[in-house]
Amino acid sequence: MKGMKNMSEAEKNGTFADVWKNRQEDGTEREDFRKKIEMEIIESRPGYAKGQIEIRPWHLNVLGIVHGGVLFTLADTVGGTAAAAGQVYAVPTVEGSIHYLKAGRKTSRITAVAEEIKNGNAFSVCECRIYDDRENLLATASMTYYHLMPRE
Repeated sequence: MKGMKNMSEAEKNGTFADVWKNRQEDGTEREDFRKKIEMEIIESRPGYAKGQIEIRPWHLNVLGIVHGGVLFTLADTVGGTAAAAGQVYAVPTVEGSIHYLKAGRKTSRITAVAEEIKNGNAFSVCECRIYDDRENLLATASMTYYHLMPRE
C-alpha cells in the first residue's frame, strides 16, 4: 500500500510492535486506545509491565464501581505489554480469564502488574494482578498471547 513503511527497515529500528504501530497510510492519524481510556504504562521490561488508570466517572458502572470491562482491559493491555516488551513480534490476545475479587469502590486509581510466566515458541502466558489506590487486590487475570511474527 502507498505510504506503508518498509517492514524490514522498520524492524531494524524497533520492535514488531513499533512496526505495527507505525504502519499507516499517508495523511492518516492513528488513535491510541490507551489514551482514549486514560491508561498509562508506567513500567515495562521483557516479561514485566505495570500500568494504571486514573478513575473518571466514565470508568464506573451503574452501581458506581469500576466497570469489570475496565479491569479486564487494563489486565489485557498490561499483560500484552509485558509479553511484547523487547520482542520482534506483536502479541494479539487469544484467550483471557479474570477473577473479580473485590469491588473497585471509591478508588481514584487502579494499577495492574503483569508478569510473563511462559514464553513459548508461539504463545506467551501472563498473570496479572489489579489493585485499587489502597493496594486492595481487586482482580487477577490470566492472559494468553500469540506471537505474531513480522512478514518477511
